[in-house]
Formats: sequence, structure tokens, C-alpha cells
Amino acid sequence: MSGVMGCSYLTRMYSALPGNLTVQSTAARSSSFLDMAAKASRDIGDALDVNGQPAVYETAETSQVNAYLEHLKQKYGRVTIESVGKDQASLERAGRRMCGNDVVIAPNILKEMASDPKKAAYYEQEIDRFFTDIIPKGKAFAASIGLTFEPCGVVVHEDGTVTYICGGGDSPERVAEVNRINAEKARKRAEQRRQYQEQAAAAAAQRRSVFEHTAETAARETAFSSLNELLITRMASAPAATPEAPFPAEAGLFFLNP
Repeated sequence: MSGVMGCSYLTRMYSALPGNLTVQSTAARSSSFLDMAAKASRDIGDALDVNGQPAVYETAETSQVNAYLEHLKQKYGRVTIESVGKDQASLERAGRRMCGNDVVIAPNILKEMASDPKKAAYYEQEIDRFFTDIIPKGKAFAASIGLTFEPCGVVVHEDGTVTYICGGGDSPERVAEVNRINAEKARKRAEQRRQYQEQAAAAAAQRRSVFEHTAETAARETAFSSLNELLITRMASAPAATPEAPFPAEAGLFFLNP
């Protein structure tokens, strides 16, 4: 069965047939099945093999089970005889194989239904409930909350409990809206990443500039320090100046005019 979000399942469990159950309105179904079983027995009783000798017949129990199974197939269409576990994984596997109107019955329950009209009526009533009650209510509820509802089928387990398996998901409109929202979120995340990358690149460039400036300043200071030491060395090794002899105080001064 296909679904927008895949096949999920919703289960509703019913206990096995109570011992004191009173079955109503089963006469028609029971007589119909008994008629089919009687006809199958008469047909088999008249059969001969190719040599004119009596054929090897099925047992009475097998014949009755097969006749009842044919009755179920005529009523429900798609009927599978299989034991399905009640755990989630088993139910999901069964649900993925279903097409909407599947009926799966454990072999031991089928035998009980074939031999006991009360049990047959009980389990058929629980199967009918899926089609007449669960599906209409499920569709209405899903529509009220904007979801789709897709029935899968009914499982009757070995212990007599009954599970209804249903699928569902978002409507096409909801899927489109969710896709739009997700696309918008993705766009915003991409924009944020771009901004973070630009900010990180700017911060890295600023750190690089500060580092280069610091290195250049340190180099200049080293050069100035070396130049200062050189100047101090040269001043320390320069020759001392010779002082001039003082003019005798007693000597007279005279001036010549050209």
C-alpha cells in the first residue's frame, strides 16, 4: 500500500471469543457455510481417479476448512492464512504487504472458525467491524486534522486477538507546506553559514593585520635600538677636543686698519 509518509500502523486489539458469548443474526451465514460444506463433501464423495477407482480424498476436517476458506474469500476477497506476531515489527511487515482490504487469519483460528459456527460468527463480526466502523471513523478523524487515512487490513492472531492495521500520512497540501517550510529553513541556515564564514574571514584578516603591524613595530624598535647603540659607541670613541691657550692678561691689544 502506498502512502505519502509510508505505511505506518494503528492497532486495535480485541480479545479471543468469550466462552459465554451469545451470537445474534448468524443463522443466514451459518446455514450458508454449512450448505457449502455439505456440497463440498458430496462432490468429493462422488470423485474417482483416472482408473475408475476411488480417489484418495482429503480428510473431512481439511475439506471443511477449505470450504470455509472459500466462503471467506467470497465474502472478503483477499484472505491469507498466516500466523502474524503481535510485536510492532511483525505488524509493520504485514501492513506493508496489505492493499487495504486484506484479512489475515492464523491457521489454528481458521480451523476453529470452520468447525464452530459461534466462533465463525464472532470473528467475522470483528472483521466486519474494520470495514463498517474503523475505516469510516478513521477517515473522518484523519480528515479533521488534515491527514490522509489508508486502511491496510485485519489480522486474527493465534491467541484469538484481532488487530486492525491502518496507514496514514500528510495530505498533499500539508506535504507542500512542510516542504516550503523546510526549504525556507534550509535557506536561512545557508545564509547564516555564509554570514558566519564572512565574519570569520574578517576576524582572521583583522588578526593577521594586527600581527603584521606588531611584527613591523618590533622590527623598527629593534633597528632603532641597534642605531642608538651605534651612535653611543661612535661618541665614546671620538677624539677629545684640544683647549685653546688663554691670552696673556698683561699683553696689550692693538688694531690695524688696512
